[in-house]
Amino acid sequence: MTAEEENQRVAPLDGDAVRVLLEAGGWPCELIADQTWRSYFRGRHAGFPFFVRVDPEGFIVFAILAYLRSPENESVAAALYRRLLELNHVLLMAKFSIDDDLDVVLSVEHPIAELDRSEFDDAIDVLSYYADQHYDELRALAAAAS
Repeated sequence: MTAEEENQRVAPLDGDAVRVLLEAGGWPCELIADQTWRSYFRGRHAGFPFFVRVDPEGFIVFAILAYLRSPENESVAAALYRRLLELNHVLLMAKFSIDDDLDVVLSVEHPIAELDRSEFDDAIDVLSYYADQHYDELRALAAAAS
């Protein structure tokens, strides 16, 4: 490993390192829970709070929740969920999921063992790109009348 590569390494990754990396990337942040930081980005048509959490299982998770609320109408929700599954087959690094409150979550997970600064920055870039790219389509699906 070169000296430059060693400099880019982020181990050991903890909440303090997350704060430093977020702020170095121009992302103002606040600690909201142990090992969990919140920041914000503005897309073309909406703003999105995102969270970065160092998981004790050895992953760092970048997530937008709630990206969207699931529709109450079951057929509308089914159409939205079908589209989310389709997108999960083509998204790189990111995935959509549904949480316990039936909110749509967009997330990127990365193992922290070999994480470097460029991978940290890429995770945020991917999260913000896909959030912005698919928001209008998915919001329209969630709001569709049956």
